[in-house]
Amino acid sequence: MWWLSIAAWADPPRDPFREADESDLLRMEQDLVTVVSRYAQTARKAPSIVTVISARDIAEHGWRSVSDVLRSLPGIYVWPSEEGRDLAAFRGVISSDNNKILLLVDGQPWYDGGYTHAWVDGYLPISNVKQIEVIKGPGSAIYGTNAFSGVINVVTWGATDLEGAEATWIAGSTGLSDVTASAGGTTQAGPWDAGFSVYARLLTQVGDGLDVTPDGQADVVGRAPRRGTQFGARAAIGDLHLALDRVDHDLLYLPTPLDDPFEALSKQLSTFPLTFGDTYARADYTLALGQDATLRPVLWAQRHDDPAAYFYGGDVTITESSPGVFEAEQAFTTVETEKDTRRWGASLDVEARPGIDHVVVAAVGVENTEVIRFADVAFESTGEGGTVTDFRVEDACGQPVGFGGKSCGQPALRNVFASSQTTWTASATLEFTAGLRADKRIPVNSGEDAADGAFALTLSPRFGALILPSETTDVKLLYGRAFRAPSVRELLVRAQRQADGRYEFASGNLDLLPEKIDTIEGEVEATVTEGWTVRGDTSWSRVEDEIDKVNPPNQYQNLGGVLQVLGAEAGLTGTAGLLRAAVSYALTLASYTGHAQYHGRTQYEFPPHMVKGDLRLGTDALSATVFGEWYATRPRSDWSPTAELADGRPFGLVHLAGFAKGLGPRQSLDIGVVIRNAMDSNWGTAGVYRDDADAGDPGEPAYPVAFEGEGRAVLGHLTIRL
Repeated sequence: MWWLSIAAWADPPRDPFREADESDLLRMEQDLVTVVSRYAQTARKAPSIVTVISARDIAEHGWRSVSDVLRSLPGIYVWPSEEGRDLAAFRGVISSDNNKILLLVDGQPWYDGGYTHAWVDGYLPISNVKQIEVIKGPGSAIYGTNAFSGVINVVTWGATDLEGAEATWIAGSTGLSDVTASAGGTTQAGPWDAGFSVYARLLTQVGDGLDVTPDGQADVVGRAPRRGTQFGARAAIGDLHLALDRVDHDLLYLPTPLDDPFEALSKQLSTFPLTFGDTYARADYTLALGQDATLRPVLWAQRHDDPAAYFYGGDVTITESSPGVFEAEQAFTTVETEKDTRRWGASLDVEARPGIDHVVVAAVGVENTEVIRFADVAFESTGEGGTVTDFRVEDACGQPVGFGGKSCGQPALRNVFASSQTTWTASATLEFTAGLRADKRIPVNSGEDAADGAFALTLSPRFGALILPSETTDVKLLYGRAFRAPSVRELLVRAQRQADGRYEFASGNLDLLPEKIDTIEGEVEATVTEGWTVRGDTSWSRVEDEIDKVNPPNQYQNLGGVLQVLGAEAGLTGTAGLLRAAVSYALTLASYTGHAQYHGRTQYEFPPHMVKGDLRLGTDALSATVFGEWYATRPRSDWSPTAELADGRPFGLVHLAGFAKGLGPRQSLDIGVVIRNAMDSNWGTAGVYRDDADAGDPGEPAYPVAFEGEGRAVLGHLTIRL
């Protein structure tokens, strides 16, 4: 069993890629996952350390988002970013843009085309989730870029899961109202079996309880509103599968100190929102090549539009218009920004089973990102005469792409890839996995050269061994290399520091090499007595060529030196009658060596020790759950030598939840309630990424002030099945 993953009451999950499970008898009656190898296999024998969270887990704990789910797992840290989005760090490998973890929805990558940011917060409707599969470790051998330190596959409800309709409403004291309705079923379409499902979601939130007080300045307490609409559809007609999703999501830039009355306007969602609009489409067809092989062509496309607006005030000028009469005048600049990209890709996937003990998967394909618009436009106090700033992506003619004039083509990033993986069951107690993926970026823009670092060939190998020394013990030994290719933001943006120093964004850099991580890991899981399982794992990672902003020269650069991360986890899970208990401990030690600025420093965004616990009492119909998290001291004094800030204090949170299923005469009503941070503990997170650690004027704290975390929140959820 896995920590909070395989429970006796869980329904066996279906394969979201609709491929047959392996027929190995050792895999019978086990939870299935597809995230590891892109075909259905059990979590027990998948060649990665993988955790499965079911819809029942989500309902019983009252989790509101993927972020809440991730926070419940050992070795994963989650905190809010300045942009109001949640960031997640797997085993201490962090990113300011969430682009070192890969988010999949039903196997399709979901990230924006500019920053390749993975959404793990309220952007996704948790009520439409059937299960969440989480890998802690590299996944580039299958998925390529961004599958760096972890992969999350969100599996949604399908036609065969629903066979009807249901609606869920989540609401609570944070001003949250999240309504999701889903419907689906199966039928016959001529000679083919067919299934259809749809969902729609409406989200509004007044505030999430975060207190944002950057540098001790005044701010609006607990004000982080958001709103969103979303809908999607799935169709399966015979072996043809289609998917379409549309997301519109608005939120606020959180830390806006109220030094100026006008700045209060920026805390109104209707005035200066960060807006994100995404359309995803996918089609694939499974063609059987005899009984032992399938061929699946896949086409997908995405349009991501990110318009936003903000402003900043200038100096106040006071003049004496007449004797004794003074007039004050302030200039301010409004900035409208748009980051509009289009992504598309095609691949040909092959799966072959030469024997019951041998599975081979392979793929070839192309991925393309086109920049439609990517720039900021500044308006002075008059609101007229908008000017494209020096933060922009340019076309082949050197003009801001998409902003007036004759277009000279759309800048693009193009990648071709090929991968192969084989899994061989040597005996009933031993299985081997080996795989390799090759990725090559192709120069497509003016001024690019194949010799530029951004176009280096990247190889991502994977090796694994599964050992079953007894019926009650599993051992996994794994090695993998992963990479993250530089994004549009890091390669193509042209940015200049302005005279007033306000615009300090770094420029893109074609000399950037992809970031690389090598990870060795092992896991042991054993049933020590009936109903009780212990597990432990350890990992070591080495990160090279990490990409960061360096100023000077005001460009993205590959950092010298390496980041080494040592991780370990231990957990106990078990059931005794109506009681189910789980507890886990995780150690993460991450430090830099060989870097001129960071050498010897420990990552400060997270503490090295964490404990997660869960205690459930109940039946299939009624349950009560106590769960919590504890974090040790967060090191930060190394990063603030002038301010002499103390290390972040330890803290713990306790959450209470109750759940009742199958109420009413038709047993079609489920009700749940959760009290998050029931003790109303005062806690905080780093909230700001490493490259901002030395920001600030002389004499001010160099280390960023933390976000004060969410206080006590009472939320309920109601599900009606029709």
